[in-house]
Amino acid sequence: MKVELICSGSELLTGKLNTHACFIGAKLSDLGLNLSLITTVSDRKKEFKEVLEQAVKRSSVIIVTGGLGPTFDDITVETVSEILKLKTYKDENVQKAIVQYFQRRGITNPASNNERQSYILEGAKVLENRFGTAPGQMLHFQYIENENKKVRKTIFLLPGPPRELQPMFEENVIPFMKSYQIKIKKTLTLHICGMAESLVDEKIKPVINYLSNNDDIEFAILAHKFLIDVKVSVSGENELTIDDTLKNINQEFINVLGDNIYGYNEDTLESVIQKMLIEKRKTISVAESCTGGMIASKLTNTAGSSVCFKQSVVTYSNQAKNQLLNVKSETLQQFGAVSEETANEMLDGILNLSKADYAISVTGIAGPGGATKDKPVGLVYIGVSYRGKNKVEKFIFNGTREDVRERATTVALDTVRRLIKITK
Repeated sequence: MKVELICSGSELLTGKLNTHACFIGAKLSDLGLNLSLITTVSDRKKEFKEVLEQAVKRSSVIIVTGGLGPTFDDITVETVSEILKLKTYKDENVQKAIVQYFQRRGITNPASNNERQSYILEGAKVLENRFGTAPGQMLHFQYIENENKKVRKTIFLLPGPPRELQPMFEENVIPFMKSYQIKIKKTLTLHICGMAESLVDEKIKPVINYLSNNDDIEFAILAHKFLIDVKVSVSGENELTIDDTLKNINQEFINVLGDNIYGYNEDTLESVIQKMLIEKRKTISVAESCTGGMIASKLTNTAGSSVCFKQSVVTYSNQAKNQLLNVKSETLQQFGAVSEETANEMLDGILNLSKADYAISVTGIAGPGGATKDKPVGLVYIGVSYRGKNKVEKFIFNGTREDVRERATTVALDTVRRLIKITK
């Protein structure tokens, strides 16, 4: 069975990031299914039509994203209508839902072109869009003979915005695709911080080599944003056996990677930190300089952060460090803003200000300017504290200004995670 993905939208060919292939490919892979082809095509009707015509001939399931909006370049429904020689009709329930969507946002007279989104292909099932106006559609458009069995061909039309597409895919496409699932497949993703990709590879290689002859077990290692993911997938017919296999492999990874594993699957560094703080009934505050609030932004990304996050101060200038955090003028003059001594006093300052249990301080030179012979671009001091017991470390990060800031943010979060783990 061939499953094909077509992503329509001229903007996807001119630099806009297309996240659909990654999301849909991963979701299907979890079912033991794979995309056979991914095509990105423009909104020009001739090109879009050519791609669709070929897909209809060769694939059993076609997933089309984008082109369901109200504007002139949203041509998905009309093009599919022409290719499959199907009429469309105005669905009054869909039109009513569109009007209500705008009314909830205080718009009583939406533009008339929104009515285009209420036209549905004959025989198609309407897929509710809970986060936008364009409904999705699912259509069984052909039945063919295959090994003396009738096999249906199906096309899904899904909206382009990820916040609309992803829940619609989860609620409609995945249940449908499960009917094609031959084996049970489960995946475990380990998130790792504090080790280079090459070292992670070296540590886990004996485990992978030992299981290399088992075709039902797959491994992958991915590096991104200064973090490493190790992904293991296990397929089979017995769910309990699969669970036991994943559990055993995970334990082997824990044995070689230890505390460098900070979470699994949907975990993030900040969500793990929040969970640990809430469990211990502790709080945290942050004093930032070169990261400019990035650490605080991460820590407040997760719902419920108000329970454990107390305060953040961005003291970018020496004056701010002095006035808000009581970093001594003598310290700044003698050692400089980017120093172990300043990072240490920033910790004291934010703890005195917020009365939190844990604190983070960061000061550094993100570049491209501001460096000296003794203090190069990428020099960052990161401090963490628990109830007044301070620890400051020196780092030199490579890369662009943004790389330095992101790396400092990641290392600061991982450092405080490790501190929280070992303290009561």
